[in-house]
This record gives sequence, C-alpha cells and structure tokens, in this order.
Amino acid sequence: MSDFKLTIYVGQALTGAPKEFVVDFQNELKAELRKIPHVEVLDFVGLENGTELDVYLHDLNCTERAGLCAFIVDYPSTGLGMEVMIRDKAGRHSLFFARTDRRVTRMLLGYLKFTGRSLRRYDDVSDIIIAVKEYIDNWKHPD
Repeated sequence: MSDFKLTIYVGQALTGAPKEFVVDFQNELKAELRKIPHVEVLDFVGLENGTELDVYLHDLNCTERAGLCAFIVDYPSTGLGMEVMIRDKAGRHSLFFARTDRRVTRMLLGYLKFTGRSLRRYDDVSDIIIAVKEYIDNWKHPD
C-alpha cells in the first residue's frame, strides 16, 4: 500500500448549534477519525480565524478536494447546505449522518432520495466511525 491518505472533511452546523455539539461532539468525532490509519482530517477555520472571504475559500477548497465529506445534519445551517451542494457539484463521495432523535429537513431528505444516497442514523460517535471505516474498507484509492 502506498502512503496515500484519504482526506476527510466534516461538515456540520457550527454558528447556530449548541456549544456542546460544536465543541465536545466535534472534538470527539475528529479525534476518533484521526485514529483511523491512512486518514487525514481537514479542519474548518471559520468561526474565529480569517476574513469572510478567507473562510469561504478555505471551506470551498476542503469541501471540493476531500476524498470524503462526512456531513452531520443534526442542526440546520446555511453553510452546511452550501457545503452539501458544493460537494454535489464536485461529484465527490459523501456520507450523511443524523442523531437518531433529530428531525431532518425534508429538503435534504428529498436530495438524498433524488441522488440515491442514504441518511445514516447514529446514537454516538462510534456509530459514525464504524460507517466511515466501512466506507474505507470498500474505498478504491489510487496506488
């Protein structure tokens, strides 16, 4: 196997989401993803760093170039919706997750149905990690 890494970008609501989701959940998820061999996790920089243009360009780059986007759709977010559509336009792989008890917008559910993708429900971070590992096991990477 080469030293090629799968880059993963996590898209999720930040601005309007509860603090424990933004800080605790995000940190736990990214820490667990970073433990997976041959994975590089890309970070969003927009809550505090850079100008609005810096944030947009960085997010655009990460969303378009990541080998996989993991979208956590527990909370509504304009930015997250933009990331989903950027990713769709780029034609790249994405996984969609929502906590078991969370209501998800019908617009997103319709998009998933239209594109033949599924919404994976989770109870804790380990459920997301299992799904990402399954994706990686079936992933065809360039060697």
